[in-house]
Amino acid sequence: MPKQIKVAPVAMYVLFITQRCKKPMKIVSLTSDFMKLKFSFIAVLLFSISCSERVMENKKEKAQIDYYQFREMHLDSLGIPALIMIPNETAGIGASFAPKIYHDEGGFKWQINVGRHFNLLIEDYGDYQYLMPEFLRRINTKDIFKIEIIEKTTDYLLYKRELKTSPTQLTTYHLYGVKYLNGVYYEFTNQEEGDSKKVIDFILKSFLSFKNLNSAI
Repeated sequence: MPKQIKVAPVAMYVLFITQRCKKPMKIVSLTSDFMKLKFSFIAVLLFSISCSERVMENKKEKAQIDYYQFREMHLDSLGIPALIMIPNETAGIGASFAPKIYHDEGGFKWQINVGRHFNLLIEDYGDYQYLMPEFLRRINTKDIFKIEIIEKTTDYLLYKRELKTSPTQLTTYHLYGVKYLNGVYYEFTNQEEGDSKKVIDFILKSFLSFKNLNSAI
């Protein structure tokens, strides 16, 4: 018959203590996993809140822009899958005439003309993303003009310009903007000779309204 191995009471006590000591290690591991999950949840929650705040800010910005003196224009038939708001006859800038768009089929430039004063130029630059930095470098090298920046954001620059040598100090207002839409960078400018403050405000609103066709203004 096989011999029975007797375990001394002291050995049994040591074995019992060893097994008891192993259990807290599992609890620590579970606690560590719980803390990681908790931190991950908090990070996701904070990111969601941040995104929600940005969406609310964008909606608030849209709500602050009044487009009651504008009409909606779709540009998809001219090669841009977008819509834009342009002044109507109530704007008081000579926009009572039907809007005209000058564009060569297959070309990359568009000119939106509404009456005598509203002229907005759009150019397709494909995936070229350095338009704004290059313009900022160019504008600082125009020695014949005195430039004063009125408003600057990541996608547009509003500024006024005066000839340094002009005795009358004629002030003109200008917009340079870049919109990224459907994988394409579009450059926006008003006419080179500039516009009045009233006209440039309408041009800025039009620029800000440039959106995908499925986006509501």
